[in-house]
Amino acid sequence: MIVSCGVDIVSNRRIEKVLNRWGDRFLERVFPEGIDYCRKKRKGEYVGCIAARFALKEAVIKAFSSIGISLSFSDVVINGGGKSIALNVKNYDFRLIFSISHEREYSVAFVNVIKER
Repeated sequence: MIVSCGVDIVSNRRIEKVLNRWGDRFLERVFPEGIDYCRKKRKGEYVGCIAARFALKEAVIKAFSSIGISLSFSDVVINGGGKSIALNVKNYDFRLIFSISHEREYSVAFVNVIKER
């Protein structure tokens, strides 16, 4: 049963400005699990790749906050370049179904939180 959902959209330009200003400090804070997948992307897709994964973390945090569970960026671990998500939360029995996308100007993510029976 779907118990919550979250969505986030982010301007790629905004993420590019943050990367230019804070660089690795931003990446280490938001993506402690690493972001190597995005470094391997074709030129011009790097910022969109980072932005889409940022939006995914935001969407997960929003979805869980609506059911009373507080998460931080480090609690949401994106694996395999966005193929799966792990949560650093004890004793949870939820499954996540999500989608991310990015294009030239914007990146978006949507997540459904499913309660396992």
